[in-house]
Amino acid sequence: MIRKYLVLGLILIASFVGAFVHAQVRSTDIVLGLSPEFPSPNQSVTATLSSYATNLDKANISWSVNNQEMGSGIGKKVFSFNTGNLGSPLSLNVLINTIDGQSVQKTISLTPADVDMLWEANDSYVPPFYKGKTLASNQGSFKVVAIPSLINKSGKVNKDNLSYVWTKDRSVQSNSSGWGKNYFIFQHSYLDKENVVEVKISDITGEANATGTVRPSISSPKIVFYENDPALGIEWGRAVENISTVSQAGEVFIAEPYFFSPKNITAPELVFNWFVNEAEVQTSNSKNILSVKPEAGQSGNAIIKVIVENTKTLFQEAEKEINATF
Repeated sequence: MIRKYLVLGLILIASFVGAFVHAQVRSTDIVLGLSPEFPSPNQSVTATLSSYATNLDKANISWSVNNQEMGSGIGKKVFSFNTGNLGSPLSLNVLINTIDGQSVQKTISLTPADVDMLWEANDSYVPPFYKGKTLASNQGSFKVVAIPSLINKSGKVNKDNLSYVWTKDRSVQSNSSGWGKNYFIFQHSYLDKENVVEVKISDITGEANATGTVRPSISSPKIVFYENDPALGIEWGRAVENISTVSQAGEVFIAEPYFFSPKNITAPELVFNWFVNEAEVQTSNSKNILSVKPEAGQSGNAIIKVIVENTKTLFQEAEKEINATF
């Protein structure tokens, strides 16, 4: 009786092993990945197969692009190809013939798309007529804008008809993501050395996709002196560097706090402290303006210095001094 049960057990084990060896391999058992995941136009792409359900190293694998076979071989798990022009649809097909005679197909359809990533300071001061890029200081606010170029079967897709998923430092920004949200505003933290902002963009069908990444850079705030000429007004095109000659009629110096936040320099958190020869002086005009007039018949020089700080931040502070001769 024992021998009978032993034989029956062996038969059951053999049947189970046979069933395991020849288990049906499903398409979901094999993963087909792309790098990059959402390619740009005319970009080199690497496709990779992986599976825990079947031995791909012994499988005969055939790769086709737009129904044209481009490569095949035993264990050919990696395949590289190039995308076409913007909006040119591409179909990648891979046929896997396993060592036990099963066939599995994997297909990916993609449409090359592109996105330009722009950033600027969102709330940073620059003087009138400034033509450069507005930068942000430590703990300043940034605005990142995505300008996508996506083409699907209906033609070029309007930026407002796309889905945007924003990520900052690998954390999804749910409140800033959504339909038509092509910009993202955030405030830099003094704890961060840099911020990495990414966006994933897709159309309503999910067939046209694009990704973009940008690393907005932090700048140091600075102060630039200008003179206010009684006849010409503020001479924005000529900054006062280190030495300035003060006439007997006097001069009016303007201290412009580049890249401080907020952009409204009348905000109470922006504090200007003026010094003449290390002695603090009060201004009778706006807080960024100092009028200087020598005493009649006197000559000499004086060190004029201003320190600007944002009292609501830890590191937004700068100082500037000039040597005034009279």
